[in-house]
Amino acid sequence: MEETWASGAIELLKHADSHIDLDTAFDSRMAFISIDNSVETSIRVFMSLPEKISGIKFQRKEVDEAGNSFPKMMELVFQRAQSKLSGLNDSDIEHYHRIRNQLYHNGTGLGVDRRYLVAYRQIAAVLLDNLFDIKAVSKEAEATLENLILLFNEVETLVRDVLNYSNIDIAHTFKWEMAMKAGILDIKDINELTELRMIRNTQVHSKAQNIDRERIKLGVQIAEALVKKLRA
Repeated sequence: MEETWASGAIELLKHADSHIDLDTAFDSRMAFISIDNSVETSIRVFMSLPEKISGIKFQRKEVDEAGNSFPKMMELVFQRAQSKLSGLNDSDIEHYHRIRNQLYHNGTGLGVDRRYLVAYRQIAAVLLDNLFDIKAVSKEAEATLENLILLFNEVETLVRDVLNYSNIDIAHTFKWEMAMKAGILDIKDINELTELRMIRNTQVHSKAQNIDRERIKLGVQIAEALVKKLRA
């Protein structure tokens, strides 16, 4: 999709980047708020695009009803565009959006833990990639929360693709049983997918001081192995 559609969200993410490496509480707040604004802009612009460009049909009435409500926009885009949101979870974004609101309304003197900052930055980048096919980050071979988020997105996208290739509905209740019957996944793969999802979700929602490096390392290892197999 043309980069011009996402230019506003990209500019906001670049603005966040200009603050991220400046080690002050003020800069961490500005970066986090800019990342959140980038996420909201991505969602708002995507919903406004014609169906022939976005590939998703939004009713004008439901878009108008969502208005400027971030939770309503989130709910709508995750309802209509789930096929484009592999690896993303609306509860993750809502979690970080609440942190943003606390910073915006009560943020004088408050900073943001860097692990939260880079994790939300990666979620914003994944959103840009999924909705507009724009690569806003490069993936590093490192066991970090932000890399786990990117790898999880890649795994979810590949799982969707292999299921679609085998004509298995990803929303089907028995999709894993059908995938095993078709010979594209085995029970070990499914157990690892479940473990990966649990690690990712737990670490994304953990308080910064409770983030578990060993669990993240395990998640990255599982994700890398799954990516290798699914690509094959």
